[in-house]
Amino acid sequence: MTSKERVRAVMAHQKPDRIPAAFEAVHSVQERLMKHYGFTSNDQLMEKFDIDIIPAAPKYIGPELKSYINEKGQRVQQTYWGYEQTEQKTDLDTYWSTTYFPLNDVETVEDVNRAQFPDPDWFDYTPITEACEKYADKAIIIGHPGPFQMVTFLIEMDRFFMLMIDEPEAAQRILDRMVEFELEYYKRCFEAGKGKVDILRPHDDYGTQISMLFSVDMWREFFKENTKKLVDLAHQYGAFYQQHSCGAVGPIIPDLIECGVDALEPLQKVVTLEPEVLAEQFEGKITFHGGIDTQGILPYGTADEVRAEVKKYMEILGKNGGYILMASQAFEGDVPIENIEAVYSVER
Repeated sequence: MTSKERVRAVMAHQKPDRIPAAFEAVHSVQERLMKHYGFTSNDQLMEKFDIDIIPAAPKYIGPELKSYINEKGQRVQQTYWGYEQTEQKTDLDTYWSTTYFPLNDVETVEDVNRAQFPDPDWFDYTPITEACEKYADKAIIIGHPGPFQMVTFLIEMDRFFMLMIDEPEAAQRILDRMVEFELEYYKRCFEAGKGKVDILRPHDDYGTQISMLFSVDMWREFFKENTKKLVDLAHQYGAFYQQHSCGAVGPIIPDLIECGVDALEPLQKVVTLEPEVLAEQFEGKITFHGGIDTQGILPYGTADEVRAEVKKYMEILGKNGGYILMASQAFEGDVPIENIEAVYSVER
């Protein structure tokens, strides 16, 4: 099997020749791995770990975005959604935190309709065509922050939760406008891929370490219909739909399946997402992706412990197809190289 065939088989709950693997790492880890191996291209890294899935994305060519240094000497970067992020540095890595929320004062549907949202014309989609041609044997994945994740950049989370309660029509209009953009954006991505894009993966985080961020009923009210629209678009173009959501999202897995979602990631090590429970309740109904714990075993365990965890997930979730190997998040700066190697050293 090629990587593309292998991934598509797993998404269809068919047993592949081996369990496919994905790879994601923060920039500092990527650089550290490249230096460690003496590699000059990301392709070499993907080949070393025998990775089956390759991401592709359009290039932003829209209005110029401002960037400046604030009074604390930190870089501030405007995004095409209008929010601003400020650079934060730690001993392990550099990350960006949102420091300007353009929709914080929104109260009504009219306020939402007046807000500026990005235009799909602001992107050059030819990089997707090029990626599909270059990596013809790989599974190609595209994605963009989903409606709820984008909300947390445009309006502070507590404010949006209050909007959901006090002004539900305004809250819904924000989400709907985001999905209107994403439907056209993804349509152009798929058309640029000319039938060769395999997976659509919106990023949304509906859970905490112990529960959903809101009730299942509220998820159904505000997010289910738009999820179905995005799933239908992916299926229309012959692609699979992979839902990213951090946290304890087990309570909505039946709803995701009802919407037609094909795969769920990243399977953090939290309640409701234990591999034994997932296998018992959902085997053959949805594919699972990830699970190797980036908060515990990967940064603090031994290589042997990591390999044992990988074997457990593959045996429980991958025995009949339906599992893609990956960490429960992108590899962070506190994960030793030997533990990253351990993830991909287990025979699949």
